[in-house]
Amino acid sequence: MKFKFKGIASYEEPVNNYVGAVKNLSAVKEFGSFQEAIDYVADQKGFLMSEDGKSAFNVLTISEIE
Repeated sequence: MKFKFKGIASYEEPVNNYVGAVKNLSAVKEFGSFQEAIDYVADQKGFLMSEDGKSAFNVLTISEIE
């Protein structure tokens, strides 16, 4: 089963000290069950690497895809 993990990346603007969303990030991984996907994220302390491998993001949603 394939699952899509979604999150957002943020940046900090030094002038206003504002933290805002830059873009949505996602990763697709295969697991045997939904619970395995949840356990994987929990083991990673809620973070996954983006598909481009250039950043990590805090997982906000997990959804099964076909």
